[in-house]
Amino acid sequence: MVGDTDEFRYTTLGEGDNAKAGIMDASLFLPEGAPPSWHVYFAVDNADDVVAKTLTLGGAVLQPAQDTPFGRNAALTDPTGAEFWITQDIG
Repeated sequence: MVGDTDEFRYTTLGEGDNAKAGIMDASLFLPEGAPPSWHVYFAVDNADDVVAKTLTLGGAVLQPAQDTPFGRNAALTDPTGAEFWITQDIG
């Protein structure tokens, strides 16, 4: 369990480095009526380098890389518009 408050409910399958999946109650973050969705995250060594490479290969940035309590994360798309997230461990 990563968070279990009214403001942030998130739990993982496995703990720490062994976590393989996570699920979050995003009802406070999404617009009313937004359907449930999944995000795929890829672990990367350097989020800023991956953002730059994504742009050179024709992808786009939906959310620039930013430091969070869970790593340095960014939301990107590939050239066809498929969305994915990257995360860098900043331990």
